[in-house]
Amino acid sequence: RTFTVQIQNPGVAFRHFDLVIPPRHDNCTGTNVFPTRGALHRVTAQRLAAEAARFAPALAHLPRPLVAVLIGGSNKIYRLTPQILHDLADKLAAMSRATGAGLAITLSRRSGADAEAVLRDKLADVPNVIWDGEGDNPYFAYLGLADHIVVTADSVSMVSEACSTGKPVYVVELEGGSQKFKRFHDGLRADGITREF
Repeated sequence: RTFTVQIQNPGVAFRHFDLVIPPRHDNCTGTNVFPTRGALHRVTAQRLAAEAARFAPALAHLPRPLVAVLIGGSNKIYRLTPQILHDLADKLAAMSRATGAGLAITLSRRSGADAEAVLRDKLADVPNVIWDGEGDNPYFAYLGLADHIVVTADSVSMVSEACSTGKPVYVVELEGGSQKFKRFHDGLRADGITREF
């Protein structure tokens, strides 16, 4: 007998499925509904350990604590404005100077063409590595090697992946938002899993 599982809210009656697995912030209920706290993802302890070992030599020159910075960008819900980006870069630089932290930064395709240039300019005098999109993606290595994680609010998946590491996670607020995203972020903060950066 076929057992049908729907990942995410199907947008149709749940009775058509044996099991529906939506994120908790979708507010779905039913006898066959099993909500998750965030997005399902590919992060495992084994994957993080393997990627951390592979990329560790490239980050060995950075001081500890090491802060992974995961920057998304504008989408239909949020906007990563130039002002927010400049403010984030200033805060990262100030944090590094105050704590001696090294920064391992990765941007998404949605970050915008100028984002990398802004970060390189404003973080020039603090220890950092900014992945330029060339070669193997160090995303999982950054999650594995980090002592702390800073992540922008625009992606449920990216925030969920950061939280799954069990490390302190700080969320960067962007312009915009929605009730669904607000429920997601409010829930994580209420549970002590994230804090505002």
